[in-house]
Amino acid sequence: MKKYNSNILKTMGFLLCFGGTFATSSAFADGHLASEPSCDTCTGGYGEEWSWQISGYARTYFGMGLEDHEETPEDDKFDLTMARATLLIDTDIYTGPVSWKIVSRFDREYKTDYMDSLQRITAGTSTAGEAGSSNNYMDQYNTNHLQEFFREYYADFSLFDGKLNMRVGKQQLVWGESDFFQAMDLVHGFDYRWRLFFENNEDWRKPLFLVNFDLDLYDELGGSLNFFIRPGLDRDDDVGSNYNIEGGRWIPHPYRGVDFTAFTDYNADHTDGSQDDPTFGFRWNSEIGSIGYSVAFLRTFNPTPMMNPANSASTALFGVDGTQSHFSEAAENGVLGDWIYPHINVFGVSANGYAQAIDSTLSAEVAFIPNKPFNFGQLASDLPGWGGIIEKDTLVTMFRIDKEFKLGRYIGTNRPSLSSVQLFDTWILDHSDSDEIVEFASFGAQKREHTAYLTVFTLLNFKRDTINPMFVAGTDLSNGGGFGIAAVEFVFGDDWRVKLEADLWWNDGDKKNTASDNIGSGFNNQTSGVGGTLAAGTSNPLGFREGNASLFDWFADDNQIVLKVTRQF
Repeated sequence: MKKYNSNILKTMGFLLCFGGTFATSSAFADGHLASEPSCDTCTGGYGEEWSWQISGYARTYFGMGLEDHEETPEDDKFDLTMARATLLIDTDIYTGPVSWKIVSRFDREYKTDYMDSLQRITAGTSTAGEAGSSNNYMDQYNTNHLQEFFREYYADFSLFDGKLNMRVGKQQLVWGESDFFQAMDLVHGFDYRWRLFFENNEDWRKPLFLVNFDLDLYDELGGSLNFFIRPGLDRDDDVGSNYNIEGGRWIPHPYRGVDFTAFTDYNADHTDGSQDDPTFGFRWNSEIGSIGYSVAFLRTFNPTPMMNPANSASTALFGVDGTQSHFSEAAENGVLGDWIYPHINVFGVSANGYAQAIDSTLSAEVAFIPNKPFNFGQLASDLPGWGGIIEKDTLVTMFRIDKEFKLGRYIGTNRPSLSSVQLFDTWILDHSDSDEIVEFASFGAQKREHTAYLTVFTLLNFKRDTINPMFVAGTDLSNGGGFGIAAVEFVFGDDWRVKLEADLWWNDGDKKNTASDNIGSGFNNQTSGVGGTLAAGTSNPLGFREGNASLFDWFADDNQIVLKVTRQF
């Protein structure tokens, strides 16, 4: 995407970083601009009653790495990896029968020494300066466009005596019950570049322009029908999920500092995944006794970008045979290929209800995706999975149990503590090892017939909800490894929140080696990133060929501490 930087946005970022959190104390009062009179109900120019309300927050983030990253020449243990500031303003306007919402968010980051080091790796230099760099790493983390600043804007109104509710505009539509991994929550893509998956889904879900209908049919049929149309008015960058392939702080190891966009392109106009093509979906919600259920169909974009390799790039650059994609249109990028988001169809069913016998709420989702795309092939090369795209019928399931525990008599909590367990599985029907399917292009661990993740979550509340510890853990039951989060949030009055969080990873030793590990004569038989073989004493920037590193192995050495300070208004 072309970035439209402006002096105004840069000036706003300078003022916001590290100071914006405190500025809101005087800029806002009681939910209204301090310079404006409070107005709960005013009379508009057409005689209609109208009202408005402003809320939001200013927040600063500081992330510190707990381990040295081998890609960088410096010892960056205990260095700041993130220094970020966010200002979010949520405006509600009521004009008689029509309600309006505008959610604007401005993000600005300070370029830490660690980020500067990654930038220098991309530029091909290990000294200060960025000569030769064609990519500013901070663009992916900062607000640089008005469509990014105006995150959501839509109008709500009702027709036919309230039977049909409509929401028109840029918005978020949430379908699904899961938190960390999505089964049916596929209307939107997610932006995982700045924080991976440690934030609330609402914070990194990418809003889209939708015409969203909710038809109340309880009197007639005992349920409601939610359906939407996405007419294709969004920007190219708004579809699909963004992963940090630019080489920033959350690209999987060992690719920190390797900018894949330097020799690949995003293609939002591909025949099998054109952003301009409308997408849509419908969801029927009802109950059977005490059990709520939904049945849905969704035409959307595959959330993970697929590598559509160039015709002969794999042979010319990486010594592999350049197998063609199974898709109908060749890549536009002639160096290595295009990242595309193919269209997919999703058929889903969900159910939830209270089980008195175990005093818990049970939830389940099942999503069938026919012809789901996967990258495959070239497992023995430096770029496994770049053989092309293969399609497989896939079944995604999620089972969840939520339960409250009364722990006050044991540890002093002031109310019941919520705990949740989720089991998430992706089943590739008609799976065959000979297909050489990978989880993500460039990593050689073959995707198994079943890939299952287990996550657990517990929230505790002390001192009238002013001290709130949280514990989260997840593991890959199919491949090993996992993550853990230990956090505590302190609440000061109605306005201030301070959260300290430790994000931890573990793996089974299958992490892919970095380029610095692959120096010496023993690596001479490996294909280099520019063709031929590597000379003694040189390194391969693509890392060592491997076939075992899976999702949680990719983030080995990424343990970190994060501090968040929030001023709500």
